[in-house]
Amino acid sequence: MGYVSYQFETTFERSIEKLMFNVVLLILSGGWHKGPEKIIRDNIASLIREVGLEGILVGVPGEEMEVFLHDLKVLEIV
Repeated sequence: MGYVSYQFETTFERSIEKLMFNVVLLILSGGWHKGPEKIIRDNIASLIREVGLEGILVGVPGEEMEVFLHDLKVLEIV
């Protein structure tokens, strides 16, 4: 996971891209190791604090936004 994160850390510019990438990392981590999971969750929380969830989701079509928000709730992010 660290290698993947390192390789893509400067690839994404938009907040929604960064959020989605971190959500994918969180899912792929599978909860196997609490340390990396905490780091990923902290990154997600920091991004949401900085930009705001509404600001991140600007431009995301309604149905896609609903599905993504549902996913965030399932992962206990929001």
